Amino acid sequence: DDVAAARALLAASRRPVIVAGLGAREADEAAALGRLVTGLDCPVMTTYKAKGAVADDHPRMVGAFTGAAAEADCVGRADLILFYGVDPVELIPQPWRYRAPLLVLTTAAGLTYPAEPAAALTGSLAASAERLRGANEASEWPAAEIAGLRRAMDARLAMAAPGNGHGPQEVVEATQAAAPPGCRLTVDSGAHMLPAMAFWRAERPFEVLKSTGLSTMGFALPAAIGAALHEPARPVAVLTGDAGLMMCLSELATAVRLGCRIVVVAMNDAALTMIDIKQQKQGRPSRGVRYPTVDLAAAARALGCHAWHVAPDTELAPILEQAFAGAGPAVVDVTIDPSGYAAQLAALRD
Repeated sequence: DDVAAARALLAASRRPVIVAGLGAREADEAAALGRLVTGLDCPVMTTYKAKGAVADDHPRMVGAFTGAAAEADCVGRADLILFYGVDPVELIPQPWRYRAPLLVLTTAAGLTYPAEPAAALTGSLAASAERLRGANEASEWPAAEIAGLRRAMDARLAMAAPGNGHGPQEVVEATQAAAPPGCRLTVDSGAHMLPAMAFWRAERPFEVLKSTGLSTMGFALPAAIGAALHEPARPVAVLTGDAGLMMCLSELATAVRLGCRIVVVAMNDAALTMIDIKQQKQGRPSRGVRYPTVDLAAAARALGCHAWHVAPDTELAPILEQAFAGAGPAVVDVTIDPSGYAAQLAALRD
């Protein structure tokens, strides 16, 4: 009965949208997701955890789904929303804004979604996707419309050029440009996470490791050490804020001792900027979120790392290339202009 209900929903749909979550990351599930996207020929979005389950350069990829505003233009045009392995903890807790029915493919029964599913299949995602095969021909989404939605998403989240020195989006894109092929990324929590997840391009599952749900600060460096120990030959880039790095600074000594092939890029603005922005939005004074600038490069050298400080007037790309050329852990401490964060957060969530 559940399969029949799911197939009926899909058969009636002309403009479905697929949202892939953390359950889509394993090889079989990701492959089945790819076949589903190809068969329906419809837009697909991924949560932060699922980034890379469908390659960011796939012609049907629109961008990230967080449960906020940025994806509304795409999802609001759908007549069916298909959650593929989405865990509700991945989504920002906001009122659900869509009227289209929700079809859920999940491995875990009993989860509470932001809207009541019209139908749900519980079990192997790959098996559930196979049971839906043939329930619908290709959708009526024009390829040009999907491509336009992707361009609009990128434009919505793009950060204006900073007035002073290096901007966060520039740092993200320069880091990926300098990184060797196959480099894995770990991302800490904080305002820098917004451009990191929007503009780092992933090709495969688990290429980007990001804490969501509680979004724990201090995640990125230990995660990178774990990733480097799991695949020693594979380089790992770390995008973190200054506060997130300071919360686990001593782990740099662990990375040195173990010879981990990681490059930590710290966006240093001497603030807990995400919380600072939220205080300001509520009309509150900035309290407890700003502090004196810390010389992270000097601290990293003291712990045994190769390290560089990138001032606002220092060219970034050559230093990143030098950092990735080394064999052991390196830290690039970049002084950034955080002025674009507030507008990007508003574009994502408001």
